[in-house]
Amino acid sequence: MPQSGMIAFMVKSVKYTWQLLVILLLLLVQGLPAPVLAIEVRGLYQATVQVDSREDERERRRGFSDAMLEVLVKVSGSTAVSSPASIRRALNSPEAYVESWSTQTRTEVIESENGQSSTQENIELVVNFYESEIQRLLDENNIPLWPVNRPETLVWIVIEDELGERRMLASSANPDSTLLERLDNYADQRGLPLLYPILDLEDQLRLNVNRLWELDEQAILNASRRYQAESILAIRIFRSLSGELLARSLYFFRDNVFSYEEFESSENEFLQGSINLVSTELSQYYAVLLSSTENSVPVDFQVDGIDSPADYSALLSYLRTLEGVNAFQLKRADQGTLILRLETGGQLRQLVETIALEPSLQIVSELNRDGLDVSMHYRWLRD
Repeated sequence: MPQSGMIAFMVKSVKYTWQLLVILLLLLVQGLPAPVLAIEVRGLYQATVQVDSREDERERRRGFSDAMLEVLVKVSGSTAVSSPASIRRALNSPEAYVESWSTQTRTEVIESENGQSSTQENIELVVNFYESEIQRLLDENNIPLWPVNRPETLVWIVIEDELGERRMLASSANPDSTLLERLDNYADQRGLPLLYPILDLEDQLRLNVNRLWELDEQAILNASRRYQAESILAIRIFRSLSGELLARSLYFFRDNVFSYEEFESSENEFLQGSINLVSTELSQYYAVLLSSTENSVPVDFQVDGIDSPADYSALLSYLRTLEGVNAFQLKRADQGTLILRLETGGQLRQLVETIALEPSLQIVSELNRDGLDVSMHYRWLRD
């Protein structure tokens, strides 16, 4: 949307102060910095897949299709994204969605059962897709899009080995670093940012290794308050001498607790299943439809604390990135308070959840709905 259109006012006999006029002039002359967003996940429209050949066009098309499916899952947050027939047809002819691609070689170290290791070179296809085309495909199939602003998930991990020794893992831990790498890879494939605890003395006083092994819910929640995380994953893994895996994870989000267990599958399947549980629940909260004109709902969006041109520009920049808002206009301005009319897709709960991720906006009062009138009230917090 052109900037001049975004600052068009719906004004009836409203007299603006000279400060607001200065703001408008500055916005017309120059663009000011955008606000700092919550956690912006990069690479949502890129995927890397393994292929058998650099030259075989059929193999390349298969790689394009696999990469496109991974991107659709990352962008939507849903593993069922390929259910519609039109998306299956697009996956069979993915070339129109590919913006660029390249190949690379990755060396993999393979450990044998007798303790010896060997190396293997794998060919990888790195594919970038057109963002607008992927979004259009999802929108045409009425599939919500999970915005790039995504909350971090705090991950607590405890492992018991075949000798009965238990230890907690963090991103800086050397033992089982390959487990953390695999967990990070699965999270990257779902566009899920992870956060690991420091595991310093304070962490261990609040949540020792035995309480984590017991998956003590209250102790996990108490230890997690330090990190101000509302998305928390606790993982417990037991490895026997015979290779048997006993694993369980608990996922905490808001007031809900979800459980996931594996007894006979591989460790990779368990890690992937735990990540899928988290990303599925989060995307159900935050994903929004790009267009929904039949259910469009206008919202009066009041923001206090807009006291400078930088504040005003930062707010407009943020609204331009806000999924679920199709358009907006300034309705009224008075003494540092702005009221804007937002044209939304009607998914108000998701809109509230998405705005909650923006640290510069502090909620003043909960969303209010009186018949057809919907209002939201926030305060702008400067850095």
